[in-house]
Amino acid sequence: MVTGGFGAKPAVLRCSRCGRLVDWNEARLQVVCGCRPHLDLPPVYVRPANDADRQPLTELLARDFGHTGTIVAYGEDVPLDDAPAIVAEMRDELGGVLVYRQRGDAFHIIALATDPMWQRSGVGGYLLAEAEIMTRRLGLARLVVATTNDNLPALYFYQRHGFEIEEVVPGGVLSHLGGREVTGFGGIRIRDEVRLQKRV
Repeated sequence: MVTGGFGAKPAVLRCSRCGRLVDWNEARLQVVCGCRPHLDLPPVYVRPANDADRQPLTELLARDFGHTGTIVAYGEDVPLDDAPAIVAEMRDELGGVLVYRQRGDAFHIIALATDPMWQRSGVGGYLLAEAEIMTRRLGLARLVVATTNDNLPALYFYQRHGFEIEEVVPGGVLSHLGGREVTGFGGIRIRDEVRLQKRV
């Protein structure tokens, strides 16, 4: 969750039918089967972020979250600027980024963003796989991530990749909004923090 920018995110989702960019609060879910045609996609190269990545990484996070700065997770303000990150390259372009920190016995995914051009190309899955490898390498027991109750794409994505809901904090977001009510994905009211984990 990003402080100061709760509510509708910018156009960071791409329509799977027409390819148009969709504003966060205008997006809708639909049930589909596996009939989508196979796409030949370029290889994904995942690596630690370096100094040269900082500007494009910041731009990608700003495009996804509406701005950069501080993420609110687990009741804390977590700055994005200096946190370590891993990036996914697609055809020498920054296709995605995962920002993280160690939190107790856990690898905490602070933020994960994918360039709309490369959505549904596996970038997020590759970044998660690398995060899981790093979790094991660091001797940590689990990966954790926090999101908001409206973020249905994230809840789907993480659970599909083996995460389980660990805790729901009712009204956990409202305290950071000063009680102000805002809407998020699909016009859903943002109220609760949803915490997920994956044991390794």
